[in-house]
Amino acid sequence: MNTPALAPRQDAEALLLEIIALSPYRRVLGPLQADITRIALGNKQVSAALAAVIRRSGFTAGAALRRQDLGAEARTFAAFLEHVHFASPPFLETVGEWPLGVRRGE
Repeated sequence: MNTPALAPRQDAEALLLEIIALSPYRRVLGPLQADITRIALGNKQVSAALAAVIRRSGFTAGAALRRQDLGAEARTFAAFLEHVHFASPPFLETVGEWPLGVRRGE
C-alpha cells in the first residue's frame, strides 16, 4: 500500500493557520489553534489533505493562501473544522453542555 508523503510540519502548521483564518468559525477556532494543529497532524485524512494542498500549490510557511488553492481538499478541511467547532468548549457552553458533567438547569 502506498502511503502519501506528509508535508513538512512547519508548512502544514502554517497552512492550517491560514485555513482556520478562512473558516466561518475562526473566532472560536483561533484560540484552539495548537490543539487543532496537533489533532490535524495526527489525523491521516487531514494531514494527507494538507500535504496534497502543499504539493499542488507550492504553499510554504509565510505564503498567502487563496481559497482556490484548497481544491477538492476544501471539503475535508470544512468538515474537520466544523466538527471541531461544534465539539469545542465555547460552543458547548452556549448550549448549556459545558463544563462536561454539569447537568443543565442545576
